[in-house]
Amino acid sequence: MKVTFCGGAGEVGASCYLIEVAGKRILLDCGLRMGAARDPLPDLRLIQDQGVDAIILSHAHLDHSGALPLISREYPLAPIFMTHATADLVRVLLYDSLRIMDNEGEIPIYAEKHVEQMLERIVCLFPQTPLMLPRSEIQLSFHQAGHILGAGCVELKSSSGSLFYSGDISFARQLTVNGASIGKLRPDVAIFESTYGDKLHANRQGEEERLAETVGEVIERGGKVLIPAFALGRAQEVILILQRAMNKGTLPKCPVWVDGMVRDICRVYKLNPNYLPPSLAKRVWRDGEIFFNEEIQPVPRKPQAREEIAKSKDPCIIISSSGMLSGGPSQYYAEQLIGSEDNLIVITGYQDEEAPGRALLNLMETQQERKIQLGERVLPVVAKIEKYNLSAHADRGELIGLAHVLAPKKLFLVHGEPTVTEELAKNLQAEIWGQVEVPSNGQIIELELHKPRKQKQQLKLPSLQKGQPPGEEELELLWEHLLDHDHTFPTSPQQLLLIWQGSSSQDEARELGSLLAHSPYFQQDPKRPFLFSPLPPEKIEQKQEDGPLEMNQMLALVDEYFPPQSGLYKKGARLEEGQVILTFKFPRLAREQYKTQFAQFASVTGWEVELNENTNLQAAQEVLRGLLPSSVQLLKFSYFPEEDSFRAQVSGEVSGEIALDFLQMTGHALSIEYKQQQELKIQSTTEPLEQNQALALIEQAFLGEKYPPHKKSLKQDEDGRYIELSFITPQVGAGYRELLDKLECQTLWRLKLGSSVNQLALLSLARSFVEKEGGILKKNPSYLGAQAKVRISLEQPPKNIEKLEEEFFQETGFHLELGS
Repeated sequence: MKVTFCGGAGEVGASCYLIEVAGKRILLDCGLRMGAARDPLPDLRLIQDQGVDAIILSHAHLDHSGALPLISREYPLAPIFMTHATADLVRVLLYDSLRIMDNEGEIPIYAEKHVEQMLERIVCLFPQTPLMLPRSEIQLSFHQAGHILGAGCVELKSSSGSLFYSGDISFARQLTVNGASIGKLRPDVAIFESTYGDKLHANRQGEEERLAETVGEVIERGGKVLIPAFALGRAQEVILILQRAMNKGTLPKCPVWVDGMVRDICRVYKLNPNYLPPSLAKRVWRDGEIFFNEEIQPVPRKPQAREEIAKSKDPCIIISSSGMLSGGPSQYYAEQLIGSEDNLIVITGYQDEEAPGRALLNLMETQQERKIQLGERVLPVVAKIEKYNLSAHADRGELIGLAHVLAPKKLFLVHGEPTVTEELAKNLQAEIWGQVEVPSNGQIIELELHKPRKQKQQLKLPSLQKGQPPGEEELELLWEHLLDHDHTFPTSPQQLLLIWQGSSSQDEARELGSLLAHSPYFQQDPKRPFLFSPLPPEKIEQKQEDGPLEMNQMLALVDEYFPPQSGLYKKGARLEEGQVILTFKFPRLAREQYKTQFAQFASVTGWEVELNENTNLQAAQEVLRGLLPSSVQLLKFSYFPEEDSFRAQVSGEVSGEIALDFLQMTGHALSIEYKQQQELKIQSTTEPLEQNQALALIEQAFLGEKYPPHKKSLKQDEDGRYIELSFITPQVGAGYRELLDKLECQTLWRLKLGSSVNQLALLSLARSFVEKEGGILKKNPSYLGAQAKVRISLEQPPKNIEKLEEEFFQETGFHLELGS
């Protein structure tokens, strides 16, 4: 066996490795270097003399696929092997690369016809579907790699030796893809990526929650959030993280704009449900949409759309490519937003040394004047910068664990910065028996494998030799055939087609996968959703006779057992565990009040009931506001999870019975603190008051008012310093103009009204307006800032709708839109 490192060794980019084994030359990946200052291509001179017999692509990212049209043009007889999802993604990415090269006036390294010809040479196969390479004794298999949709680790087996190539690999379960699933392989040689080989990743769930919390704080103060994200993989994860946080109520609902190639990639994800986790696949089959909803929308394809979003006064979140700020719409948005302290730029992925995103990260800790070059402009960095670890690559511990499991005789480390790769090599060599090596680009290594490992042989089933793919009614016959031959392990639709009819095509395999997902005779593997196992006969009988209810029937029963007045506001299911997940406003209270109903529901449906343990903090605040007298203002409201209790600060004394009522209505203890007015002694002067004195006087002036300012900021313009006051809405603030004029005379400060809206408080107020009149909400209210409107979908309408809408507008300046 001979391995030639044409690119990707000691670097992240231009991954390209030539494997010579069993008389064949096989190319693993052929990518580009993404930095503008570097030669984009791998060293293809190393391939030129004898060419290649086959090309295998691990996944679609351009640092692995970007040079495929070029190499395929040179060797048109070489088939290109990849998964179905990777083929769909590569099509989008390569055509986009052509567009970028044309827009930037570059000399293209290939033309559109080369992309078209390359796409015609693709051969698709599902992971864990062994395939003999043409005119060879070499067997190719893909194994689920995690990382992104369709990513596969490559396994090559022959009598001359076996090889495992990780591609980009991730063991963490993401929202859009499950983690890597490798199995018990026995490679002689392995090639591992090492991107994060010097690090241990942070807890992913904790990072996702921290991201939602920080973004929420920026939105509440009226700022904008830019999340530059790789269009393929990271952007889809971020969309679902924000979507889930909004559904949970931990992130205020606001416009989320999705820009760049992200929109096209989202479409491809929906075309490949068999590569998605079962929960997402079912959403695709049910309603065809998993990413976009009322709040999350693609940027309109019209002139000035980006400018309107960037310069709008309404808070919003922007998810845009490119992830390193090295081009694309994200660079434009960064130029517009980076100069305001109200805004936030979020970095969530790998940043190349030369990328603007890396320069931005380097400024996070500096105390000096912060500036960055974006395109041709050098701009001051005033916006807040945050980094979150949402990596889709394995960390040091996971790579070491994989090396122990595979135990290769020879292990090469690639796809990482030199210092990182060298440190990982030392750690690995100290732990495993095989030899670990860090190759260089251009290096050719010959391996003498005197005794190649014996490989596990997979049982081959005789084909039924049917003339066409099975229909829904014929799946029982396929199921019987598998059981007759003790074939009970997970199998891909492609292999099942070979068993059924002796042949397979991409479209046929996709259609069969959809049938199998809904069949009573097969079950989808929860960790490898592209694989299906035949169910044992007893499980089918149990499923047909007295098994759990079908999921949609079960969820419909939830509403009968737990109507909206029970406090239930969200329901979901974990199909593989047979659990229904119920989210109540006050789970501690629900657990006691509905103990009997939970037991009855489980008995009737066959589904285990699991409660979301998180209290709805917004609902708790609404309960307290309803208990307080109208003359008493709620100043602060805090939750202390370690004590599982709440603390409130109010503007006047209240009855001790309020805490008891709060306990009975929420199940949580409440302590109350009182804030008394203090007399400020202000000396007569022609100078503005000291700023803290001025702020204290403003705060006292609003004690007892229904809608005091929620934020007081010191700012400066061409006329000097001033104080900006932000209210629940600017319209509410305008109603205090007489009081503000008086305060300007007392403090000698200019007082300006902020333009931001306290969305969380506004939506909470809208909910309380509706519920006080007997209305029941279907879901949380939606904020439509551009229309100065709050939209609420109703399960049950309130009394006096016209009066309610009028009163809400009079108090807030926002319209209330009520509908079913």
